[in-house]
Amino acid sequence: MILMNMHTPEGLPATPGDMIRTPAELAECCKRLRKEKCFGFDTEFIGENTYLPIVCLIQVSTATQVDLIDPIAVHDLSELMNLIADPDVLKICHAGDQDLAIVYQMSKKVPANVMDTQILAGLVGIGYPLSYGRLVEYLCGITLDKAHTYSAWDRRPLTKAQFHYAVDDVRYLPRIYADISRQFDDLNRRHWAEQACAELCKTAGAPPNPQTTYLKIKTPRSMNPMQIAALRDLAVWREQAAFEHNIPARSFMPDNVLKEIARQLPTKIVNLERIADFPKRELKSYGAFIIHLIDKIKAASPQTYPELEPALNDFPDTRRFGDAMWAAAQAICLGQSVCTSLVASQNEIQLLADHIAAGQSLDKHPFFTGWRYECLGKKLLDFAQGRIALKLKCCNNRMNTQSL
Repeated sequence: MILMNMHTPEGLPATPGDMIRTPAELAECCKRLRKEKCFGFDTEFIGENTYLPIVCLIQVSTATQVDLIDPIAVHDLSELMNLIADPDVLKICHAGDQDLAIVYQMSKKVPANVMDTQILAGLVGIGYPLSYGRLVEYLCGITLDKAHTYSAWDRRPLTKAQFHYAVDDVRYLPRIYADISRQFDDLNRRHWAEQACAELCKTAGAPPNPQTTYLKIKTPRSMNPMQIAALRDLAVWREQAAFEHNIPARSFMPDNVLKEIARQLPTKIVNLERIADFPKRELKSYGAFIIHLIDKIKAASPQTYPELEPALNDFPDTRRFGDAMWAAAQAICLGQSVCTSLVASQNEIQLLADHIAAGQSLDKHPFFTGWRYECLGKKLLDFAQGRIALKLKCCNNRMNTQSL
């Protein structure tokens, strides 16, 4: 592999002269990565036209070298996938949920020992969610060109601009990780970082469950259990049909169409024709099936319907309690230089306030296990039950929360 050092900024890994296109070159690269015990990685893929994304490029970087791997030319990537799943080798990514899911999709191996710099930036108070470009600018003082985010990565040869964009997408990862790593080590938060990133790997390595696909569709609270059950089964059918046709699920049938079918619970094919945006090309193929599916839902026992997410308690005292809990959660996180949005959303805190107000058990609540308990859960519960009060003060342009 020829390295083009003349365009490499001082202190950054060298730019490759070409992509890795042969099994021998990939084997040499993997051998070097294993010896280094640490590397950054990213992927470029196209997911607009197929059910599963097509991986077009894989970038890896160490402190001294960047490599671009061409999966269109090298089909056997098992050695690289083994490295990403190896707990003895540290991998660095940024906002890597899709990249890790692609690793699992390609290899059925669960990624391990991954550090996501987007999560790490939130744990030291830099910001969350923060783009890779903004983080590079903040920590390295360099502005990246993001013009090729949605580029045609399957075309060969890559343009010069695509090539350098791909290099930049991993070139700074080792430096960013080293910088943030020192910060969370100083704050004694490495175990938080490891747990938070392990959750990301676990999610990426979990086989998709068609029965829960409907949860990704935003639905109005006015929908009743029968309508939600219809939406669930429609979403399961859509995933299977989209897989068979090898097109993205939402391209096959938009979310708003599924929601409207579930809301109306139509009894005739002609009713489907009147639903806005219903793909006319699918009416002949699937119209009768959809009506049959709706009839089955209507005939099913209500016990088979999914449980609805509890509505937030709108009683004024409970709402005020929830607002106080949210303010306290922000103060607790801010006082530790942790970005609140990484730990919890306002809606999650309001639901927690409802649980506490109703005297419900919190034993299995996500805020009361793992790193979230240490960071927020214990202090927030102490605040809610009056065992502590919080005081905010500004010290050297940073907020500090004190328990009283």
